[in-house]
Amino acid sequence: MDKNSSLFFLFFNVIFMELEKLGYKRFKCKSCGNYFWSLEYRETCGDAPCDEYRFIDNPPTKKNYDLYELEKLFLKFFEKKGHKIIPRYPVVAKRWRDDVFLVGASIYNFQPWVTSGIVDPPANPLVVSQPSIRLNDIDNVGRTGRHFTCFTMGGHHAFNKEDKIIYWKNETIKYCYEFLQTLGISPKKITFIESWWEGGGNAGPCYEVCVDGVELATLVFIQFKTNGKLEDIPLKIVDTGYGLERFAWVSQGTPTAYDAVFPQFIDKLKDITGVSVDKRLLKENARIAGLMDIETESDLMKLRKKVANKLNISVDKLNNIIGPMENIYAIADHTRCLTFMLSDGVIPSNMGEGYLARLVLRRIIRLMDELNLNMPLKKIMEIQIDILSKHYPEIEKHYDHILNVVELEEKRYSKTISKGKKTVKRIINDLKRKNKNKIPLKTLIKLYDSKGVPPELVREICKKEGISVELPDNFYTLVAEQHEGKKTKEKGEKIDLDLPETKLLFYEKPKEKRFNAKIIGSYKNSVILDKTLFYPEGGGQPSDRGYLVVNGKKFYVKNVTKVNNIILHELDTDNVENLVGKNVEGIIDWERRVKLTRNHTATHILLASARKILGDHVWQAGAKKGIKASRLDISHYKRLSRDEIKKIEKLANEYVRKNIKVNVKWMDRQAAEKKYGFILYQGGVIPGSKIRVVEIPGVDVQACAGTHVEYTGDIGFIKINRTERIQDGVERLEFSVGDSAVDFVQHYEDLLLKSAQIFRVEPQILPKTCKRFFEEWKQFKNEIERLKEEIAKLKIKTIKSKIKKINDLKVVCEELDASMKELETIASEFIKDGTDFVLLGNKNKNLVIMVSKKSIEKGIKANEFMKKITEKFGGGGGGRENIARGAIKENIRNILEFVYKIIEKESK
Repeated sequence: MDKNSSLFFLFFNVIFMELEKLGYKRFKCKSCGNYFWSLEYRETCGDAPCDEYRFIDNPPTKKNYDLYELEKLFLKFFEKKGHKIIPRYPVVAKRWRDDVFLVGASIYNFQPWVTSGIVDPPANPLVVSQPSIRLNDIDNVGRTGRHFTCFTMGGHHAFNKEDKIIYWKNETIKYCYEFLQTLGISPKKITFIESWWEGGGNAGPCYEVCVDGVELATLVFIQFKTNGKLEDIPLKIVDTGYGLERFAWVSQGTPTAYDAVFPQFIDKLKDITGVSVDKRLLKENARIAGLMDIETESDLMKLRKKVANKLNISVDKLNNIIGPMENIYAIADHTRCLTFMLSDGVIPSNMGEGYLARLVLRRIIRLMDELNLNMPLKKIMEIQIDILSKHYPEIEKHYDHILNVVELEEKRYSKTISKGKKTVKRIINDLKRKNKNKIPLKTLIKLYDSKGVPPELVREICKKEGISVELPDNFYTLVAEQHEGKKTKEKGEKIDLDLPETKLLFYEKPKEKRFNAKIIGSYKNSVILDKTLFYPEGGGQPSDRGYLVVNGKKFYVKNVTKVNNIILHELDTDNVENLVGKNVEGIIDWERRVKLTRNHTATHILLASARKILGDHVWQAGAKKGIKASRLDISHYKRLSRDEIKKIEKLANEYVRKNIKVNVKWMDRQAAEKKYGFILYQGGVIPGSKIRVVEIPGVDVQACAGTHVEYTGDIGFIKINRTERIQDGVERLEFSVGDSAVDFVQHYEDLLLKSAQIFRVEPQILPKTCKRFFEEWKQFKNEIERLKEEIAKLKIKTIKSKIKKINDLKVVCEELDASMKELETIASEFIKDGTDFVLLGNKNKNLVIMVSKKSIEKGIKANEFMKKITEKFGGGGGGRENIARGAIKENIRNILEFVYKIIEKESK
């Protein structure tokens, strides 16, 4: 929206009244052109880059505050104004929404359910101190003095309905004005800049509140949803964001915000690294950095030159002084960000929020390398966790888990770097062959995305090889932006049915097997009933099957699906239109329903058992319920050990034996979340204001639409059949229940007995017997290999006399009674012994060609020679310049004359 339009002006007109009442006047900034409000005339709006920082060494507040003092002050101030303090939400937004991975602001907590009017807010009005994560400025962190990947957003919110107005624009402005005065900030220093905000599908006018050159808060008035165009929403929402780190910074007047927020951490890192601080340089750097964002190498150089010129020192000297401190600042920020991520259940991986956590973690390691900080990342994380745990007790609870993940990820990164160096060298060689001397940004991003190779490493290797690298200073920001958004995939075709919702009898009468209904519509080869007992496919549970009986004729129901609360029953006939309007009897395949029901409840129990054994970082990443076997995918940072699998299985069966009553009830979404928390959404985001809660008391609770047993004892025996790593950070458990579990155990018992019979031993001593046989086999194998080497040497002796000299090349071509591997060994020995061209084949018409460096220099290359032979005599093969393998359709002796002629011709 054009900020100068009349419509934009109308959005602000009510606020103007409050600002005018406070004595503020409207001006236009001569630098950026934005309209702003100030008590006194001024030419610029009060925000960087229009204004420099004026608070460094000159705080506008009446006293210095640390971050946590400000947090308490902020919450208590708004509590006195009638707001209820609510606890922070996890930083993992995917717990309750499916469009983003991480919480980027306090309003994210209430999107989309509260902001769309579907669910009531947890309180109204409310105030929250919300850790938020944004990686869109990750490359600026440490450099500008003000950017964070993780920051604390103080948000006070009011959700206004037409019939119930809590408060709106005037009160929001007044609260902000009063809070700043509480801190001792003079109203003359405060400017309110008119702006526009969009995020999370919502939009509205806003005010950016600035003091002495820095934005401290944003006051947003959400009135619309953005869906290609602005549309009114049922609520009018006050959405404020107070940057509590910036408030702490301004109140202390330190050179950077990091000095104000992480003083203990920074002091410890300075002691460890021996980095000294020149406060004069830092202050000047911060003042000028406040006027720009670092997006490119040229931006950074501009900043360095400006500071260096002002201080009358060289850019190189400034870099040497400022660089280490910027790295320390960034490590301070990144370790806090990573602590919140891991504490709230993010598992580093190559997808989604796990990718972002790994990006932050690996960037910390690179920054540590630049500081020559030769210690495990685990030790640095311990410092940050110890500090944060004092203010966030939940972090202390995950202390060991965080350190275990960090330790494992650092080892993985070390292996990635080792492999990455080889990959980069291959790329460099390929560039040189093509006479190119630059690695483009696209390749750098691909290397980081697919191989985990950091761009700094690529640049280091390329510098030695004379290859340039296109590496912008905002590289990690570009990568993060590609992974921060999460788009929901639309599944299947869109179906528009103008029919009433189907009455769901399977919830009302879960034990019924038959029912009577009426066919009220059709779609393709499916019919729609006014009510049904058939459970539709959903939540990883396949649909019911069975029959519909119409006028005595049976139609098989092969699949059931749900579209906008309408149930479609797919029949084994195409002529369904003729059935509309008729009465039917439905018959459920009860045996199938029971098996699926047992498997579904068993999934809940296994998940709860895994969380109990492995830790509450475990979340369901997927599930598929079956008849004979099912699977459960869980987030976990490493492979499951045999001992862990046994413990999970044992605990799951303990829950079964306790025969616990499974409670199923419909609840108001807000009440359910308040009672149980986001653990409800283990199976994914559930839409609607009412959710179906399935609780196994003391074991598990989830919002779930599936069918479930009445008591856990109805499930029967649970057996984990196998586990596998299906993707980075996700373990799959395949399991069976009841009779299928017994069948699985008996099957493996049969395998055990058959194996014991083969060895003619009792099953209990089978492992010992297998070990003995294996060790003997290895001994025999080694002896066979030794004998093969002896035979190869003898064969070499027999054909050494057959070496020919063609021009100045030593050539040997022979057919041997040998395997392909033996042919390669013999050929290799000849090359080592000074032969230039070796062609060996066997009776199976397999062929090996090896050539010396001398042959290659003369233009005789193994892969090209193999191609000529196969083109002439049929077959196929390939390889490299020095070695090629293949097979031909002719006997080896038949091709020798051809081979000798080519060598003679090409070696002249």
